[in-house]
This record gives sequence, C-alpha cells and structure tokens, in this order.
Amino acid sequence: MCNKSETISKLAVALVKFNSEMKIIEKDASNPHFKNRYASLDTIIDEVRPLLAKHGLAVLQFPGGDGEKFTLRSMLIHESGEWIESEPITMRPVKNDPQGIGSCNTYARRYSLSSLLSLNTGEDDDGN
Repeated sequence: MCNKSETISKLAVALVKFNSEMKIIEKDASNPHFKNRYASLDTIIDEVRPLLAKHGLAVLQFPGGDGEKFTLRSMLIHESGEWIESEPITMRPVKNDPQGIGSCNTYARRYSLSSLLSLNTGEDDDGN
C-alpha cells in the first residue's frame, strides 16, 4: 500500500484531469539486446511535465540503497500540499558500479513514473 497525505481529494481531481488529457507516449528508444522498443525516461518526462504543471502536479523521485541494492520511491504532489508516495522499487544492479547503479536508477524511474501516473506507452514488449 502507498503512503498518502490525510486527504487527497484535490490531488485526485487534478490527476483525473491530467489522465483525461494524457495521450499515448510513443516509443522512441530501442534495446538491441532484446530487439524491442520503449519510451525513454527523457521522452516520458518531456511529455508529462507540462501537463502535470497545468494541473498543479509534480513528481519527485528519491533514490537510495544500501550499497548492494538500489531503491527508488516516487511521490506525486499537488499544489494544495496533498501527496501520494509509492512503495519503494528495490533491485540489485547487475554490476555494483556507477554504471550499474545509473542503469537501475533510469529503469526504476521510468517504470515508477509510468505506473504512478498510469501512463500508456503502447504495447508492452519488455517482458521478453
């Protein structure tokens, strides 16, 4: 279960309006290893940020970890002060080096943001 402010009525109204205007986010990047396409984090942010701002919303993402595992929490906030925070995503980097941590960060941010905002990034072919 997620954490949230005492009330979320204003946030909920803003999120419904956001979702009613949000279109499909096109896949703009490819993974040659799995031969699939996906919407990159940069594209997702570029698409959602103006519409979030229009409705008084913003997303914050907080990376963390213990040296072995990477964690990320995401928070949706409304200008009223209301907020919803996700449960953390926890993953172990393939390599425990800056590139491995960076890869976990990008991957977790992309999926957490897409889930938190219920985004449509086209057919899911990342389960290969």
